[in-house]
Amino acid sequence: MTQDTVSTAVAADTAAPATVGGSLRTLRLARGWSLEEVSSRIKFSRRQIDALENERWEDLPTGVSLRGMIRNYARLLGADGEAVAASFEGAVSAATPVRSAARNLHHGHTRGGMPMEEERASSGSWGWLVAIFAVVGAAIAYAFWQGWLPREWLPSQWISHLISR
Repeated sequence: MTQDTVSTAVAADTAAPATVGGSLRTLRLARGWSLEEVSSRIKFSRRQIDALENERWEDLPTGVSLRGMIRNYARLLGADGEAVAASFEGAVSAATPVRSAARNLHHGHTRGGMPMEEERASSGSWGWLVAIFAVVGAAIAYAFWQGWLPREWLPSQWISHLISR
């Protein structure tokens, strides 16, 4: 099925709005599937599928996760997942400021307005930095132990030299 078929399915059901969520709902109902059946097939919760069909964007993940959810749901229903995902992006671009504000209120943001997920990702880089310093420190200690570096470079030698002055 292509996006044209999705549009035709929506036009057949006059109660459904001409939206991505309404189109997906129409296709699901045409197959006779419940939200629970769809949920078990694409591994998204019933609540998320319902939010998608009703276009409650603040209850859904953002970015790639949402695009993947829409694409997988459309494929399950026999539609062209890429075309439906592309039409979703066009429909949501107008609602982006509202959606961003709703996500800021709904999900906690931390200092400077940085989302918690992004802050967690940036704080993870400190772990790598500590690990690198630990490896470099161990390599230097090993080099002193093996006699590859002069003993005069040891901090204990510096301290004894400063004290003897």
